[in-house]
Amino acid sequence: MSSDQVINTVTASTSSSWWISTVTWLFWRSTQISVVLGSVVATLLYFKQESLLYFPEIGGIPRRPDGNPRKYRSPSEHQVNFEDVKIPCSDGVQIHAWLMLRTQPGQANPLPTFVFFHGNAGNIGLRLPNALQMMQYLNVNVLLVEYRGYGNSDSVSPNEAGLKLDAQAALNFVKNHPILDSNKIFLFGRSLGGAVAFSLAEYAQQNQIPIAGLIVENTFTSIPAMVDHLMPFIAPLKGLILKMKWDSEVIVPTLQCPVMYLAGGADQLVPHSHMLNLYRLTQQSKLTKMHVVPNGTHNETWIQGGQDYWMAIRSFVAGAIEANSKFPMAGETISAATTSTSSSSDFTAASSSSSIPIMPNRLFGMVKEAVQGDMNKIDSESTKKEL
Repeated sequence: MSSDQVINTVTASTSSSWWISTVTWLFWRSTQISVVLGSVVATLLYFKQESLLYFPEIGGIPRRPDGNPRKYRSPSEHQVNFEDVKIPCSDGVQIHAWLMLRTQPGQANPLPTFVFFHGNAGNIGLRLPNALQMMQYLNVNVLLVEYRGYGNSDSVSPNEAGLKLDAQAALNFVKNHPILDSNKIFLFGRSLGGAVAFSLAEYAQQNQIPIAGLIVENTFTSIPAMVDHLMPFIAPLKGLILKMKWDSEVIVPTLQCPVMYLAGGADQLVPHSHMLNLYRLTQQSKLTKMHVVPNGTHNETWIQGGQDYWMAIRSFVAGAIEANSKFPMAGETISAATTSTSSSSDFTAASSSSSIPIMPNRLFGMVKEAVQGDMNKIDSESTKKEL
């Protein structure tokens, strides 16, 4: 081998070694950075996870209902009979609620009452359009519940344990109300509110407090399952960092009360499979129904479902009351699972979208758009559609 060949061989070997060393160093350096960043993110999620789920204030929308735009501040703006109440919880916290009545205050009220648990963001004033439609199309009373830390409820940090106490206090309030029919209490929850309603149904069953039925819309199986969907890069660490559970898929197989699922087939936030799984897991209920709105999105299913949406709920309420009269005792239950679908129709809604998503995807923009859309439509329509 000539001297030139030796030099070239040595040079090539040296160059190759340098590249191997550089790549190895970069690999380990990037691994170290990734571990450090992952640790920081995991630590922040562990200590700040509640603030990623609960949003009492969002964007330009104030915390308290009285700071909302017109028509979103109080039921009094819609000529509705209502009680503005503060409900004490077992831990001393007081939560705010509006009991919206279809009869005159003080009169005996034989109608069903819906206990409405809202999503994760904004005050109950943003839910007024939906509650008004419930009253009008279902002929029911509605208790709009405001979680702790939200709206006019006490200013304490919301968390899973606290919201469960809020729900229990709301149920005790309606059960002991002097004019309401305690045998016709229905729990309604949308998105996060669905998990709250499931938890309350479990509490009621364990404490032998009868409820007439449970209705959930576009809710999820559990928070860990939502982490898998929304933050897959965190999923391997969820067992170590997640304090929130809202594990509805563990609750539903045990529930005996009538249960209805309202699902948007085009839900862009909670996978439609979550609602399908919950429906399949509901095994002991006296009556189980699912109503799917094929084009229903996470926030607008109650708008996009049209007349069929409300007719399905009315049918379920009547069926639940009948099922409870036939099988009033625990253990004397039947399964009557059915499914149905609906599409948008010529059914005229009283207002546009005002629901809030469960996670902060496009949160600020969606709320502003929703409120502005409702304001424009309400102002342009005749007051004949108000209750």
